[in-house]
Amino acid sequence: METSSSSAASSTARRWLAAALLAHTGWGAYPVLARYLQTVSNLPSMSLLATSMTAAALFTALTTRPRVRYLLRQPLMAALVLVVMVRAVTNLLAARFAPAVYVQLVTLGTPWVVALLSRLFFREPAPRYTGRTALVGTVGAGLILSAQVTSRAATPTWDARTLLGLGLAGVSTLSLALYMLLVRRSRHHRWRGEEVFLVQSVGVLAVGWGASLALREDWSPWLRLRWQDGLVFAAFAGLILYGANRLQIAALQRVGARAVSSLLPWRMVAVLVIGFVLLGERLTAVRQGVGVALVMAALWWYLWKGGDASSPSRAAGRLS
Repeated sequence: METSSSSAASSTARRWLAAALLAHTGWGAYPVLARYLQTVSNLPSMSLLATSMTAAALFTALTTRPRVRYLLRQPLMAALVLVVMVRAVTNLLAARFAPAVYVQLVTLGTPWVVALLSRLFFREPAPRYTGRTALVGTVGAGLILSAQVTSRAATPTWDARTLLGLGLAGVSTLSLALYMLLVRRSRHHRWRGEEVFLVQSVGVLAVGWGASLALREDWSPWLRLRWQDGLVFAAFAGLILYGANRLQIAALQRVGARAVSSLLPWRMVAVLVIGFVLLGERLTAVRQGVGVALVMAALWWYLWKGGDASSPSRAAGRLS
């Protein structure tokens, strides 16, 4: 009987780890589609954030029955909204002040920030093999980004502006780690996935609408959209902001923040694959290929060992 129960738990863990990987793939597509909508469709950045999140929130509200009164009484809701808003603002501003590749490198520290916060405040044990996967994946992702780091275009001038950008990237990474841990905690409070997403959407769309109005963005490009632009926007709002978010929330609630964050390096591989398919972008250095191989090997090994991912390591605070 125990063998049957363990087999079922292993299968469930693998499914949710695969769902997390699919969510990270969606987030890998995020910069490609966002870049298209801002540079080809010429949509203002904040208006794009505001409208896409509003569409996702309305779809959630109309197709589900979130317990709004219940959510308003939850202290966790205020914390989650605050963290989401801080993440949205700092993630946007970090890329404005510092080269994007350096912001991505700082973001790669998310699994380690999650592990530290989890050990200090949440006492959540790590699934087995999480530490090894995060370490190999981080090294691989670093190799993928290394070609951009060594290019002259990405070389920063270490002035106050760049340091501000890196500081904002650090705050953004911290808020992302807190977000993952709070979503995991929401399961203990019996929050449903659609409720977590609705609360998150309200926080982000508030930032988007507020910033767009404050910056007095020109909304006229929305009146000149072609049907191709509409399809890309639908994919951006529906498949990524709604679909990838919902998958990520569900995975966080089931397998935990440390397991999901350890898969984050896959986003770098997804960016390369999607960029190659849609934009014809290619690898520029052998070490990038080595990085891709390391990330894929680590993550597929983790999925193969996913049967143990539902079982915490005996030493709760130890990296496995």
